[in-house]
Amino acid sequence: MDIIAEKNKRTGLITTVLVHIGLLLIFAFFGMTYMEPPPEEEGITINFGYSDVGRNNNEQNNPTPTPTPPTETQQAEPTPQEVVEEEIITQDVEEAPAIQEDKKKEKVEEVPEPKKEEPKPDKNLSEAINKWKNTKNESGGGDGETDQTGNQGSQDGDKNSKNYTGGGVGDGISFSLEGRSMVGKPIIRDNSQEAGKVVVDIIVDKYGKVVRATPGARGSTTASSQLYKIAKEAALNTKFNANPDAREEQKGQMTFIFILN
Repeated sequence: MDIIAEKNKRTGLITTVLVHIGLLLIFAFFGMTYMEPPPEEEGITINFGYSDVGRNNNEQNNPTPTPTPPTETQQAEPTPQEVVEEEIITQDVEEAPAIQEDKKKEKVEEVPEPKKEEPKPDKNLSEAINKWKNTKNESGGGDGETDQTGNQGSQDGDKNSKNYTGGGVGDGISFSLEGRSMVGKPIIRDNSQEAGKVVVDIIVDKYGKVVRATPGARGSTTASSQLYKIAKEAALNTKFNANPDAREEQKGQMTFIFILN
C-alpha cells in the first residue's frame, strides 16, 4: 500500500509541474495583445437639446426661451430692537460752602459765680462765749507766772511740772523733758572752733540718767561730726531729777548752741 501511495504522489507532483509549465508557455506566445501605438480615445455623440425631457422626432430649431418671471425676494424687515435706556443715576454734588474763617463764634456768656459770703459770726453769740470763758477762768483759777488769767505752759507739757516755758541752764544749753528738771549740768569741752546748733534726742530713765543720745535731730543747723560728738557726750553726762512715777524710758530733747570765741 505504501508503495502505491508513494507512486501516486510522485505522479501527481510531476503532472502538476508539467501543467504549470504548459500554461506559462501558452501565456507567453498566445497571451493578451495590445496595439502599438494605442488607439485614440473616442467620445459618445449626444443629441443637442434644451431640456432634460422631450418626445417625438421633430427637433425644434432655436426655441425661444420662456422668460422666467423673477421671484421677488421679500427682504424681511428688521425688527426694531427696543433700546433700553439705562437710567444713569447722577447725584448733584453740591460744593460744600467753604467754612468762613471769619464766622462769628457764638459767644457763651459766662455767668460769674456769685461769691460766697463768709458767714459772719453772730455778735451776740461771740459776746456770750467770751463772757463764758472769762467767767470760767475767774472761777476755776489758772496756773502760771504772768499777771493774766489762763493756764500757762505747753500742750505737750506735764500738769504737775512747775516749769512753764522750757528748761535752760545757760551757756547755750536747753532741754525739753516733761516733768523733769536738770540737777547735773553737763561739762562741755569744745576745741573744734566751729559754730552751729545741735539738737539731741535723749532717752532718760526714771532715775534721771540719760541712757541714749542721738544728735542731729530736727532743728539742727550743722552737720559737723565733731559738734555731734561733743553734744552727744555732754547729753550722756547730764543728770535729771529722779521720778519714781515716771516711765521706764522717757523721751526728750537737748539743744546745744556752739559759738566761736
